[in-house]
Amino acid sequence: MANNVYTNVSIESSKNVIKEFSDKIITPEVEKSDWNQKSTIVAENLFKLIYDDYPEEYSREWNTENLGTKWCFVHDWQLDDDNIELTFDSAWYPPDELFHKLAEHFKKFGDFEMEATSEDEAYQNVSGGYANQHGSEFIVEDDNIPPYPDDEDFDSQEKHDEAIEEFYDKIADMKDDLLNECKQDLIMYP
Repeated sequence: MANNVYTNVSIESSKNVIKEFSDKIITPEVEKSDWNQKSTIVAENLFKLIYDDYPEEYSREWNTENLGTKWCFVHDWQLDDDNIELTFDSAWYPPDELFHKLAEHFKKFGDFEMEATSEDEAYQNVSGGYANQHGSEFIVEDDNIPPYPDDEDFDSQEKHDEAIEEFYDKIADMKDDLLNECKQDLIMYP
């Protein structure tokens, strides 16, 4: 069974661009469906919007080549006037190719900013990404990830809890560092 990777993508653009985009992926059909169907419908609407060759039936080869992972769906979404946040759930690896394709889509409409961070549920990788009208960068780190604290290595629950808190702080810092590195890359090499 694959490890789930959760990737949070935040896209900021004009109100009109975000509304048009959200109306195309969060359709009335989504609102009428149960939760499991909603995620599938939003993902399929998104993929059909940004990929001309999205297959009618599941293709692991197509997904791996075009999304960057063998399966991926939209786990959750939040919508504001000039911002949409999408949370993707994927197998083993973040959907980095999807991130770049989303950037290509938004680039057609002018100024935008897109940020992404992700983590594997077993902390085998973390990532950060950034895109704007000048390009997109996405970095996956699968080395130098600290080990998850084992409760047997601590003589009290309090020390174990502190170690877990430190671990999550390090993971959050790693994701922020990767996101900032992507931003810097686009500033230096637009």
